[in-house]
Amino acid sequence: MAGMEPVLVTGATGFIGRRVVARLAADGVRVRALVLPAEAATAGAAFAGDVEVRAGDISDAAAVAAAARGVSGIIHLAAVVGDWGPEALFERVTVQGTRNIIDGAVAAGVRLVLASSIVFYGDALGRDVCDEAHPAGRPLGHYSRTKQQQEQLARAAEAERGLALVVVRPGNVYGVGSKLWVDEVVTQLRRGMPVLIDGGHQNAGLAHVDTVVEVLVRGLRTPAARGRSYNANDGGDVTWARYFGDLARLCGARTPRSLPRWAVDGLARVGEAVWTRLGRASRPPITREAVNLVGSHHRTPIERARRELGLVPPVAYDDAIRAIGRSLNR
Repeated sequence: MAGMEPVLVTGATGFIGRRVVARLAADGVRVRALVLPAEAATAGAAFAGDVEVRAGDISDAAAVAAAARGVSGIIHLAAVVGDWGPEALFERVTVQGTRNIIDGAVAAGVRLVLASSIVFYGDALGRDVCDEAHPAGRPLGHYSRTKQQQEQLARAAEAERGLALVVVRPGNVYGVGSKLWVDEVVTQLRRGMPVLIDGGHQNAGLAHVDTVVEVLVRGLRTPAARGRSYNANDGGDVTWARYFGDLARLCGARTPRSLPRWAVDGLARVGEAVWTRLGRASRPPITREAVNLVGSHHRTPIERARRELGLVPPVAYDDAIRAIGRSLNR
């Protein structure tokens, strides 16, 4: 397999990207990792196996075109991930960057596996069962809006330019090394912040990072996956109260407190309005995107991935929590 054309992975130094690169390399697949120029000098040390590091920003069309030349497939992870930030940054990276990646995939004539997100479903997340056929809901911030735009661009290229496309919508991705759903939550718990909404009895829609990697890699390799969208999560029933309570126990914090949804919704709207008017670069204490995720009862079934990709989530929740506990106590 060493002589085959490489698979291009964008966002290769990120939480999911590092695991994708490691998985492909362990399978004997050559990998071309596209990393930001500032990371290029040190990125090689983070990868094991047959990995070629290319420096380039996905918003640079020429850099993307060069990186996509001669590849056998693309897994596109690079995006602005977060519930707050300058709109121009989301547009430049997530939207324009994806446009460049699409152009590169079309020019190379290869399959593009696009890592989208469950925020594609917008405000429908807590209201409906969001299987892959569910349309985009109302976006609640730049993150969900630009993730929806990513998919729209890719579907248009599929219809008009013959792009070979697979869309993957990860849930709330956790595991050792997760900044968003482990490190930042632990920080808030240690501060005694109330991180539960309406008691936290809703399904948290957790997706262990290894589950997401499985769906991405199987989406690249499975011929019948072309043209399909897949939810990527563990398919479990872990609630926010259980997950945040487990993290609190592991980090020595008290059991998280709860606030009613109506109050948190109001705080998010007011906070966003004030921060926008004042032009603050920092994140407000709470945002509508965050409320939509942490306050929703997630029903994003993975039956399609099980049936069409043979997905079996590889890491049990209790095992994942034990691994997180060990990492926090190092």
